[in-house]
Amino acid sequence: MKTRKRHSVTTERDVLRVNLRKGSVESLRDEVVVEGRMELHINGEHYAVFSCSPSEYKELTIGHLLAEGIIDSVEEIESVDVSGGRVDVHLTKGVDMALSGRPRLILTECGGESEKVPSRLWMKPRVKDATTVRFDFRTVVNAVKTLNSLARTFRRTGGTHASALLGRDGNPLAFSEDIGRHNAVDKVLGKAALRGLNLKGMILASTGRLTSDMVIKAANVGIPVIVSISAPTDKGIKVAEMAGLTLIGFARGRRFNIYTHPERIEKP
Repeated sequence: MKTRKRHSVTTERDVLRVNLRKGSVESLRDEVVVEGRMELHINGEHYAVFSCSPSEYKELTIGHLLAEGIIDSVEEIESVDVSGGRVDVHLTKGVDMALSGRPRLILTECGGESEKVPSRLWMKPRVKDATTVRFDFRTVVNAVKTLNSLARTFRRTGGTHASALLGRDGNPLAFSEDIGRHNAVDKVLGKAALRGLNLKGMILASTGRLTSDMVIKAANVGIPVIVSISAPTDKGIKVAEMAGLTLIGFARGRRFNIYTHPERIEKP
């Protein structure tokens, strides 16, 4: 089968579409997402290899460093150099490359969760600074609608996750898609950081499952509310409760489930 590059994050393939109901088989061109690899080096040392969409490597790097608690702000970054699939970042401080047993190969779905609440629970105590922030329930509903409307690569391919940051008025302030749900979150956080946005009054919307490591990312940057069209896990809920973060799952249409800290969502 032939391959032709169409876009940096997608390509086209010849496929056979089988329809058993119609009893038909047809040849056609199908657009599929590209899986790339980003090799990250911190202060001259190898840190990890990411399996990700081949785009926004700088944003992915910065967002990942913030979301994992490696840095507190972009001011701690001296430089970020992107060359092909390699990123070299230099920080103003040293970094322990063991970093709580972080896997050196970071796949699209990341895995690596333990049986217990993650040992990476060094979460920054930032979410509790946003205890007075309130969101109208309509903002939650509109956040998911906006997320879906912006996910153009997903609509063409069905092969990406999406993340968006929205203000209290529901307007999108940053958006990204990636083959991995964690990467999509990291990229959108990196965009926000580069723009100097204050995350404490925002909602993070995602299409992915809300596992413990996803919730930790939001907590570490001080986001008070995370919402997904998908389900949370038990450990994701536990971490959100501990962090003081409002966790919302199964947000579809005009319905959603609030699992933790419902006081932030003003009822209809």
